[in-house]
Amino acid sequence: MALTVMGLGIIIWQSYERAARRKAKQPSPKEVGHAAQVYLRARTHQLREDLALGAGPTVDDLAQAARIRRENLDVFGKLLRTHRLELLKMADAKQLTPERARAWLERVGELARTEPRLEEDRQAFLLEQEGATRAAEAHP
Repeated sequence: MALTVMGLGIIIWQSYERAARRKAKQPSPKEVGHAAQVYLRARTHQLREDLALGAGPTVDDLAQAARIRRENLDVFGKLLRTHRLELLKMADAKQLTPERARAWLERVGELARTEPRLEEDRQAFLLEQEGATRAAEAHP
């Protein structure tokens, strides 16, 4: 499960390419897409509410997966709220496939990268992933 949560963050921040170059252990894109699909389907109603408010459990979960700092949670929530119609359309349970769920996470990351405060969190996430990879390589 921890690998899946990390995978969601990797997809949000689109750092698969960097991790692949470092040969980091991570879930496959297919695994993450499936996990994202299951997550979004199980939380359809909560997601709808949370995107309308810009806050709530699903916003908190996504922020945690992406390692968004608590002080930036309001920025992240407002950003998701602003784009809620687009995000809800992408997460429509009737059309949700693993590929669409993965695209949904990627879109969340694209939106987040437009905010300078969230870009700082992205950079911190990437540094954390690099540090974890180095530690794993040092202690195989």
